[in-house]
Amino acid sequence: MMFWLAMPVTVLFYLLTRKLARRLNSPLVNPIMIPALLVIGLLLALGEDPANYQAGTQPLSLLLELAVVAFALPLYQQAAKIRSQLVPILLCCGLSVLISVGTTLLIGGLIHASPELLASVATRSITTPLAMSVSEAMGGIPAIAAGLVIIVGMMGAIAGFPLMRLAGIHHPEAQGLAMGAGAHAIGTGAAAEVGSTQGAFSSLAMVVCGVITALLAPPLFHLYLWLAS
Repeated sequence: MMFWLAMPVTVLFYLLTRKLARRLNSPLVNPIMIPALLVIGLLLALGEDPANYQAGTQPLSLLLELAVVAFALPLYQQAAKIRSQLVPILLCCGLSVLISVGTTLLIGGLIHASPELLASVATRSITTPLAMSVSEAMGGIPAIAAGLVIIVGMMGAIAGFPLMRLAGIHHPEAQGLAMGAGAHAIGTGAAAEVGSTQGAFSSLAMVVCGVITALLAPPLFHLYLWLAS
């Protein structure tokens, strides 16, 4: 039964949450987090196999993959501004990756976390396919990496802009870079709703941070293992 209900239920939960979010204007009413929790609750209540739900939403998954291409539009619209600030953008994204991976390894070393767990956590701030691939290459668990990516993205989408407002960060480019670097695709979706500039710079940061993480995370992880041995 869930195979046939998967798509209409998912779309209904999403549309209702979007309508509620626009009415309440609260970051806690997140169109990704709340529908996901509702679907999980529904599956548990009905005792349905999640595989049936996943199979039923395959068309949506395909459309989602195609929709990612739409992130290129705001990049194109802001191309001149991006070119003029390319060096600061690369520096910011590089520092973001170093801080993300470095703090993971530092805290992991202090609490004596297993290398397998550290390899799974270190890629939490990049998009899911890259996180799973890089994590697996370092000996981590792709499923844990994917779960953490989703959690981090949801947290960023919910708390990112309120925290930046509290910190006095109002520059659109800076907001976009922060969202893309810290909350990847989910954060980029939230940034695009705030403004085209935020969406463009968030898209750029998501891509650049993903590439830099793929290049830097493995050698930093192996350096950590060598120092810890």
